[in-house]
Amino acid sequence: MIKHAIYVALAFGLAALFLLKTVFALDNIIRPYQGARSSAMGGVKLTTGLYEENFWANPARVTDNPKSKVQILDFSTETSIGTIKNMSSLIKSFFGSRSELLTNLAQTAGKNNHFRMQLTIPGIYIVKEKMSYAFAIQLNTQADIDLRKSFAVEPDFVTDVGPSFTVGRKFLPDDALSVGLTSHITYRISSQADFTFIDVLKGKDIDPLKSGGQGTHLDFDLGSTYKLPWVWKDWNFGTSLAINHILGGKFKNLGIRPLSLNALPREQPRTLGVGASAQKEEIWKLSNTVVALEFSDIGNNPNGSFLRWIHIGAETHYGVLATRLGINQGYLTAGLGLNTKAFVMDLSTYGEEMSLNSGGLEDRRFILRILFHI
Repeated sequence: MIKHAIYVALAFGLAALFLLKTVFALDNIIRPYQGARSSAMGGVKLTTGLYEENFWANPARVTDNPKSKVQILDFSTETSIGTIKNMSSLIKSFFGSRSELLTNLAQTAGKNNHFRMQLTIPGIYIVKEKMSYAFAIQLNTQADIDLRKSFAVEPDFVTDVGPSFTVGRKFLPDDALSVGLTSHITYRISSQADFTFIDVLKGKDIDPLKSGGQGTHLDFDLGSTYKLPWVWKDWNFGTSLAINHILGGKFKNLGIRPLSLNALPREQPRTLGVGASAQKEEIWKLSNTVVALEFSDIGNNPNGSFLRWIHIGAETHYGVLATRLGINQGYLTAGLGLNTKAFVMDLSTYGEEMSLNSGGLEDRRFILRILFHI
């Protein structure tokens, strides 16, 4: 599939020049993990994250996991509405003749083609009275392909794989304060940052396996949560603070480089996130209702508006069903979850801002997640 990315990018260029279709710039925020649950809740995760969301958000939330468990298989796939609309052309491109390839792919010009696949095998979570632990091996691979207004082909290919270990501890009376630390050993391979249209015409290969970068690092996330000492009509309030990729996410402090690529991959910038939440155990027949406001990706939004930091979300439960709503970067999000003792399924949709300012260009995405656990 990566090989066809060359033709996809070239098709966008030809479409722009010869079909005069609109093209746009990608200013995508690259995240190493995108949870289905948090996406449906407007992207909030620092004050609400549970289980696998602890690894790439706020490690202190590991102390709030309801119980110990093992995730046998956690798989999710994500795509965009533009990719769904282009599916017919993409399928014809992949399975048709070379002569049909550019013709079919040219019909997708002007829309972002987005895909993400995530896998966690296994996920182990141990909850104790004061200390809690989590371990997982995770794979994340994502792609966004478009042509910029400057006629630079912009393929965002990023694949991360490696283990993460999280530890958290409760402090103070009533366990009001929690502090957590996650360590990551991550191998990344990614595409280069920019290709010009001339580069593509000259035959420069955008396949990250041939022209991309690779690297491995050890990095850390540090976070905390604090439960405020007051209650209003049975609502409990809390705050959160997290710093991710403390060492700067440069993928070069470990020497694991299995491919013959000399360049380093795209960095994962150090980020800051803060948030506040309100939680109530029971509302009518609903249980465990939570509402949160968070500011995240601070440091991972170069030249972008602060509006892209804003995330608002809510979740409530009715038996084994979970309902989620939110606002991500100004766009509505929603989702449903089915949670049983052995099986979880989440369906989510969210809007991601692809320009530097909120409201500039929405990429509407959909996520399906399936989890088996004991």
